Amino acid sequence: MKKKNDPFKTDKPLYDYSIEYDYSHLPKILIDIIKELEKFDKEGDWLSYDMKFPQLDVCAKSYWRNNRISEYDYKTLLKKYGGIYD
Repeated sequence: MKKKNDPFKTDKPLYDYSIEYDYSHLPKILIDIIKELEKFDKEGDWLSYDMKFPQLDVCAKSYWRNNRISEYDYKTLLKKYGGIYD
């Protein structure tokens, strides 16, 4: 997966695979962002992943604050894909 001498590629996982979460009930925009993050993970493209993750954070927080997703959904998404939650 990692190309030789490419500082923007890694063969390490970019999100927590151990957290099982079915995101099929989420709004489409969140699903699309998650799919893009998972694509970057498969490619080992940590730079694009790190640039995309804030979009997931902001969108998920907005949906949570507007009662479109639960607090559990919000925190689980951040924990799984970003290793954080507030």
